[in-house]
This record gives sequence, structure tokens and C-alpha cells, in this order.
Amino acid sequence: MKVNCRKTNPIYESWHELYVVKYCDGAYVNSGTLDQKKIAISESQGYGMLITVLAASKQEANQKEFDALLDYYKQHTISDINHLMAWKQVYTSGEMLTDTANNTNATDGDLDIAYALLKADKLWGSQGNHNYRGIANDLMRDLLNYNYSVHNQLLYLGCWAKNDKRYQSLVRTSDLIPTYFKIFFEESHDERWQFLYNQSIDTLELLSDRSVAGLFPDFFWIKDGQIINAKSDTLESDNDGDYGWNANRIPFRLAYNTNNNELMKLNNKLLRFFEQKNRLTAGYDLSGRPLNDYTSMAFTAPIAVAVNQQKNGFNTFAEKIVQQVKTTPLTGNYYADTLQMLAILIFDNAQ
Repeated sequence: MKVNCRKTNPIYESWHELYVVKYCDGAYVNSGTLDQKKIAISESQGYGMLITVLAASKQEANQKEFDALLDYYKQHTISDINHLMAWKQVYTSGEMLTDTANNTNATDGDLDIAYALLKADKLWGSQGNHNYRGIANDLMRDLLNYNYSVHNQLLYLGCWAKNDKRYQSLVRTSDLIPTYFKIFFEESHDERWQFLYNQSIDTLELLSDRSVAGLFPDFFWIKDGQIINAKSDTLESDNDGDYGWNANRIPFRLAYNTNNNELMKLNNKLLRFFEQKNRLTAGYDLSGRPLNDYTSMAFTAPIAVAVNQQKNGFNTFAEKIVQQVKTTPLTGNYYADTLQMLAILIFDNAQ
């Protein structure tokens, strides 16, 4: 097995030291507050695997570090036959434990884990300790088996929602990742990924058209072919129908490794809105009104990824915001720091 030696990257080293926790024969990304009980979630594990494989492609991380995160994922799948990751474990009495209620998945985390595994296969091959491609294919198959809705050709919030009539028609916008769906179709040849690709683009275009600013809500309903923006407190917070802590990821989801003109147009509309702002705040309603008076890298970093991809027409904005993301110290907030770290690595890999 080939193991890359790590080059020094101070930002990656800081992120890794803050959030990656060794556990048994593996490692997890701590999404809890640093001074309280440790928490692992599939979202953080997916981000950690993406960050590690991107850093490894620049020789700033190594295969052993990626495999430790993969081993933790494998220890916390829902069952022997369901390869989706149980969405949450909490450190209790010396162990990372999954409560019965948490032994279900969150779609976005598994999508990132599958994509990271395919990238690992390209970087290292699948002939070593882990068959990355085989594990990715198991995960992609179970995403379709448990999370694909035949009613709207989109993905449930998680496998729990498939049998919950209250949420069967609710969709998280940041689960719409056309680039992933295209890659998964090319890998698996399962036409459902192609359906997801086409339906995601059509849905994102419709949602963008509804907002003068091109902003997307965190959640929306799709019932009888009608798309309805979620209202406050539909699932998570007062801002479920706003551009909040879920939709904030859309700019980098649209930009990530794609040259699709339709997706670039959606990001262009967003970027024209954000370019006009002297200061990017943490969240907006769909008319463009700020929801808060503070900033967060959770919002700034994905915008920087998008504008870095589409510099033409945004040169000054791109230079300013990319530099801001690269030079702002980590804050100790898992979500903001992790999206910032991911953005920096995407910048580096685009060079």
C-alpha cells in the first residue's frame, strides 16, 4: 500500500488538530463544541473524508489518515446490509454510541462520503487495505435503495423520511448536487442518478427564478409536481424557508468540479447579488434581506468557491473574498471552520 508523506500546510494542520479525533482503529471529525461532549455526525465525516483526500492530492495529508476516517464510517453503518452511515454518535462512557433514534441516515453526509471514496480510488486505487470503489458502489446503491423518491425523482432528507408521511415530500436544497449525480451515474450506470441530475437542475432553476437575488431556501416541499418553499419551523428553525445554514452550501455545490453552463448561470445570479454587498452576513431571506448582523465562514467560504470558479466579470470580488477565506484564522466553530478548510483545498486543487 502506498502511503503519501505529508507536506506542511499550517491551516490543514490546525483544522486536523482541532477536529479529528482518533477512536479505536479509526478517527472521526468532532462536530460538537470543543469544550463539551464529542459528537460525530455523517455530515462531518463526509466533509472530513473530502478534506483529507483533497489535501492528500497535494501531499498535505496521507492515505493512512483517510483510511482512519473510512474505518470509523465502516464501524457506524446502519446495519450489515444498509451501508448508509448512522447520522450521529455521542461520546458516552468512553464510547462513541448511536442511540436507536439516531440509527438512520442524513442524505448529505452519505453523498459526500461516496464522492470522497471515488476520489480516493482515483488517487490511490482500490487494491490496498480498502476497496474504495467497491465501498462507494455499495453506498451509492443504498442511497438509491433507501433515499430515492420515485414520486419526485429527488432524495429524501434521510431514510427515516421515506416512511414518515409528514416529511416524505420535504427536500433539503443542499442535497441537490448535480455534479455528484452525474459522476455516480457514470460510475454505476443506474438511470436513477440521471433522473436525479436532470430533476435537480430543473428544480434549482425554478427556485432561483422565484428570488430576485437568486437565493434558495433551506427546504422546500414538492407535492403533485408543485414546488412550495418551506415555512418557519418546518423542520429545524425559524429560517427553514430562508437562505440559511443548509442552503449556504449551494454555491460550492453548484461550482464543485463542473463546467455545466446551467449551473454556472445559477451561481452567476447569486454572485451578482453577493457582489453588491459591502459585507456578507450569515443568512438572508429570499428577498435578500440579511437575517443576522454577523458574518460566518459557513456562508463566505462557499461563495468564495463559486466566484473563484467564475472569475470573469467578478475579478475584484473574487480576489477580495478568496483572500479573506485564505487568511482568516479558524475560530473553533466546527461548521464554519470545516467549510473554510474545504474551500481552501478546492482553491488549491483548482490551480
